[in-house]
Amino acid sequence: MLRVLLVEDEPDVALVAATVLEDAGYHVTAAADGHAGLGIALQEQPELVITDFMMPRLSGLEMIARLREAGFAQPIILTSAIPEEHLPPTAFGYDAFLPKPYRIGQLLALVGSFRTGA
Repeated sequence: MLRVLLVEDEPDVALVAATVLEDAGYHVTAAADGHAGLGIALQEQPELVITDFMMPRLSGLEMIARLREAGFAQPIILTSAIPEEHLPPTAFGYDAFLPKPYRIGQLLALVGSFRTGA
């Protein structure tokens, strides 16, 4: 079972995404901001991280940069309502981009593309 960390500050989005992923057979841990997500990712070492870009305390990009600096090598999906081409030029370290609002099928297909040996 793929262990997924979902970092999303909007409770409704987090609830729907977590429920859909769990119903699809994934083990989901959720965090409401980048700071909490960073701590969970470093401690639990999930096999996939899905993070929003704009969040309180620590943005998704800042969290990704800190994870990569700490040697976290698992795939990371960045989500945002901001088009990818308009992200800061320092945006790096993520493996896939999912534009918001996304459809459930898009989320499941993208997460499924990172599923290995399952």
